[in-house]
Amino acid sequence: MRARILSISLACWLVTAWAPAQTLQQLQQRLNIGKAAPAAPASRGTDVQLVEKPWEQITDQQLFEHGKIALGQTPSKWRHAETEHFVIHYHKRIDAQKVARQAEFYYEQVKKDLMADKDRFDRKSHIFLFEKEAEWQQFVADAKFMEWSAGVSYRSELYFLSRQGGGDFAAGTLAHEMTHCIFYRFVPKRIPMWLNEGFAEFESGNAYAKFKGIGGGNRGSGRGGAAGYPLQKLLAATEYPKERDDVREFYRTSERLVRFLITKLDHNRFVPLVMKIAEGASLESALLEIHADKFKTFDEFVKRYEKS
Repeated sequence: MRARILSISLACWLVTAWAPAQTLQQLQQRLNIGKAAPAAPASRGTDVQLVEKPWEQITDQQLFEHGKIALGQTPSKWRHAETEHFVIHYHKRIDAQKVARQAEFYYEQVKKDLMADKDRFDRKSHIFLFEKEAEWQQFVADAKFMEWSAGVSYRSELYFLSRQGGGDFAAGTLAHEMTHCIFYRFVPKRIPMWLNEGFAEFESGNAYAKFKGIGGGNRGSGRGGAAGYPLQKLLAATEYPKERDDVREFYRTSERLVRFLITKLDHNRFVPLVMKIAEGASLESALLEIHADKFKTFDEFVKRYEKS
């Protein structure tokens, strides 16, 4: 199984306070969406300033519970540096620099694709780059993550094994998990698994291709293979499939559904749709409200999706 499949994200799975919205217009006003945000410079992260500091001088020291475990009782065992939106904890600067460039590039790409003027998270996201396998396995055990995880995101934080500090960052895994923690900055609410994983797959493939200057700007992950996981089973899922082949199909189908919602329907309505779902609505009820001018029944939507 590819490394990205083994990287199970926990981002967006705890609820934070958010007043319920009533209309599409109110949602757009509150989320500052409806028109495209200014495009990010086509620098592919080359101008990112990574400023190294001792832990005591880091401007944002707020961590979630897993971040506190990763930092440990002796912050000096890590090197620390900041960018505009991220705090990176690392052992080798080459690793931190590579991740910093990608993180800020992905941040701007997700912001652009969500048509957001600003995010709704007033803290920096923390990224921990583990160098040694034994250290990583100890953290995974202490944090009670899956023992085979290669990278995990939780809310706005990312924890990743950098393979002995050699800069060996699996493109799919890092981009996927980083997308999770960035998406949380714009939609800090609990969302269903299919939506959480589908957006990370959709955006990570697209953003990584743009970061590397490949792929011609095609939307979606562009990953091959079938995407035939049953739709109703996908929408009802609250845990990952047991079989590896089913996991692959789950990810591919989730990406296909999100790609359809973003590229085949009104892009401006994607985040309002997400917020309705995050507030407890099913895809069916949210879709028929947000896209009432397009679909009278959910079956109409399913038929159009299956033909895409």
